[in-house]
Amino acid sequence: MSFIIALLALLGLIAAACGDDGESTTSDEQGASEEESNDDGSGDEMTDDETSGDGAASADEDMGPRTLNVPADHATIQEAVDAAEPGDLVLIDEGVYNEAVIVQTDEIVIRGVDRNTVILDGEHGEGMENGVIVFSDGVAIENLTVRNYTKNGLFWTGDYGNDVFVEGYRASYVTAHNNGQYGIYAFNAKNGQFDNSYASGSDDASYYIGQCDECNALIYRSVAEYSQLGYSGTDSSEVIIAESEFANNSIGVVPSSADIHEFPPNVGNIYVGNYIHDNNNTEVPSGNSAYHIGLGSGIVLGGTIGTIVERNLIVDNERIGVVIVDWLSAVLPGETDYPAQDNVIRDNVISGSTLDSDILLALDPSLGEGARGNCAEGNTIGGGTTPADIETVIPCGSEVAGEFPQVLELIDKFSNEFDPIDYNDAPVPDYTFEAMPDAATAPPAPAVDVPMELDLDAIDVPVPPE
Repeated sequence: MSFIIALLALLGLIAAACGDDGESTTSDEQGASEEESNDDGSGDEMTDDETSGDGAASADEDMGPRTLNVPADHATIQEAVDAAEPGDLVLIDEGVYNEAVIVQTDEIVIRGVDRNTVILDGEHGEGMENGVIVFSDGVAIENLTVRNYTKNGLFWTGDYGNDVFVEGYRASYVTAHNNGQYGIYAFNAKNGQFDNSYASGSDDASYYIGQCDECNALIYRSVAEYSQLGYSGTDSSEVIIAESEFANNSIGVVPSSADIHEFPPNVGNIYVGNYIHDNNNTEVPSGNSAYHIGLGSGIVLGGTIGTIVERNLIVDNERIGVVIVDWLSAVLPGETDYPAQDNVIRDNVISGSTLDSDILLALDPSLGEGARGNCAEGNTIGGGTTPADIETVIPCGSEVAGEFPQVLELIDKFSNEFDPIDYNDAPVPDYTFEAMPDAATAPPAPAVDVPMELDLDAIDVPVPPE
């Protein structure tokens, strides 16, 4: 037995947890809604033009979009949201707001005047599951902090039981910390973007994008730390993560394929120009001890297809820098085998994986012969790989016969035991984050032209801060 089967079990449990959370939360919250109606980000901030799509939909053809001020015009955020029409801006003044907001109107923008002083606080209380849950298309949330909710900070979700997706979502210049399950979360949602944001201290993941075929989603210039997982994405295809930082989590970035959601396998993701480091942390929240098996991993590709990991700085993740592994039905009875194939590890700087390997490939021969298109080239590797000299064994562009560690052979040495902390006790960031430019005066830009387009070829390996 070995690491990878337990790692696969980890991924399965991650998927199961995500599936249970999405389903129960959506149905409960939607029912309720129907009844009742440190670090400043990784890299430079975006320009106003980059932040979102072009222009806002007009609430009135003659008057244009309105600004609904909280608390000057409406005593609560919920009152303003309920009064808003497509194209409107809900502008929140400084203060602490003990609300759990439900959004059911398309193409509105919810914005704080100051990211560090406009705070939605659930106080870990009953009925405070989500800071903001969004069932509508084109909703953008900007320039505020959301903390201390029992489930999620921000949550966009469609009616996945009826294959209804949220179309268009954006979180920009948001801080989400000490939330029970996810910091910033999209499920059954397409065409979205998380940018210039910070998320930390969650039992599951700081960021999650899941259950979407052709998700067309972007995480950009954002930071994830002090969570069990920096990013988790089950059955989420066509997701780009660029110029972001994942640090001080138990595991950095974990995409996976699993039957627990619709739309497996996980296909066509790109991770470029990210700084992924020091994901060895046992002082993190953890909702399930089975997650501990992945401690010390930078990127885990579990049964993914066509993922490109390129020009990232992946350092000091003690166990593994990048691992490619098959998903096996032996891990969870009744599940489907998902072979890892056509994943590319290229032009990264990877070092500091002192307990195992900077790059590790583990495949089950029953799912196909050879490397199945998985390849590595052009990487700067500081230590060893498994198999040894991996770029010769699995070069890109040609198949070389070789023997690979089998999935069922690597587990015992990867068992990790630690006592997780409560999400309430995760580190609280200092409130010095870069705010959205001109937040009090900028016109509303609903999430109708997202994600923004990036020149991925122009993104280099990041240089760590001094």
